[in-house]
Amino acid sequence: MLQDLDLLADRVSRLVAYVDELQAEKSEFLARIKQLEAQYSALQERLQNKQDELNTVAQRSATQQAEISSIQQTAQQKEQSLRVELNQSNQQLAQLKSQLVQSQKQVGNLRTVAENARNQITHILARLPGGAPQE
Repeated sequence: MLQDLDLLADRVSRLVAYVDELQAEKSEFLARIKQLEAQYSALQERLQNKQDELNTVAQRSATQQAEISSIQQTAQQKEQSLRVELNQSNQQLAQLKSQLVQSQKQVGNLRTVAENARNQITHILARLPGGAPQE
């Protein structure tokens, strides 16, 4: 019977050692769980911060895109207006060139007529008694 008690004591001490080992593992696991929970919280916070940053960037991008669209629309309107003004200026230039050519022709014709009139007056004056001598 003593031998049975020794076996039982040996088994109980092995069981106690095993329970102590399990409790140590449990403590390690609990510590590891707390550490993982802390990491999870930190990662959750980082994720939230990154999502907030992403939302801010997305809003800023949308605002800038709207500004770009507005600027492009304004630029297109100004370009269209300038094209109309350019066409009008080109038409006016063409009209003025045409008028210049006509004016130059008229000046040429008037010079010819004036020269002819001068010649006729000179001839008439030369034929008049006491007229100017011919050159």
